Amino acid sequence: MKNEISLITPVSKDLLYTKIADAITAYIRTNNMKYGDKLPSERELAARFKTSRHSVREALRVLQHQGIIDSQMGSGTYVAHIGETSSIYLQFVKINFLEMLSIKTELEKYAVSQVLQNTSAERMEELESSLCLLEKDRDRGVFDSAVDKQFHYQLAELSGNKMLAQMLRKMIEAFDEYYGVFPQCTDTCLETIGQHRRLLDALRERDCTAAWAACDEIHRIDEKLIREINDANGIG
Repeated sequence: MKNEISLITPVSKDLLYTKIADAITAYIRTNNMKYGDKLPSERELAARFKTSRHSVREALRVLQHQGIIDSQMGSGTYVAHIGETSSIYLQFVKINFLEMLSIKTELEKYAVSQVLQNTSAERMEELESSLCLLEKDRDRGVFDSAVDKQFHYQLAELSGNKMLAQMLRKMIEAFDEYYGVFPQCTDTCLETIGQHRRLLDALRERDCTAAWAACDEIHRIDEKLIREINDANGIG
């Protein structure tokens, strides 16, 4: 499909260099390296981690920015800081997640405004079946992410804007990989279901302000995932 949007790359590929940065810090700890010890060359690190020198170079830049290493032109790369460091990969995932979440929320709020302008009450009822399934599962303490995605896909499609619907679908799919990285978050996800009901009720009442407020509340609950990462991994 020629017009398919492909600007959103998987986090595992987009942040590969941060995983390599974590691997290098693990190498420093595992080998009990001290301040001033010299690291292997870019070529050797690339061979060790089975990756490209470009990815290693990007990883070393991040580590230098963090003050963990010191690169000296013509001499090499040296350990500059010894101590406990949080996962650089998770730090960057956290930033990417929050940025994408903000964009998704604003796009979804725009979709809501389009639904209210262009969609009949009868078509809005298409959301009810997905929401009922979510609520039944919630009562059993289960969160079905596939059904949740279906609800949001339907909302985007009801906007009548095909480009907007495609953008939102791509973003929603991209979140799957983030959730694979994050700690278990069932309780947090279950909290959003009441706001889904609030959103649908607002759509039925043609109340854009209330619908946007529900979108913002879902956003706020999703942000709690970041606090769970912070607590589990000591990220500031």
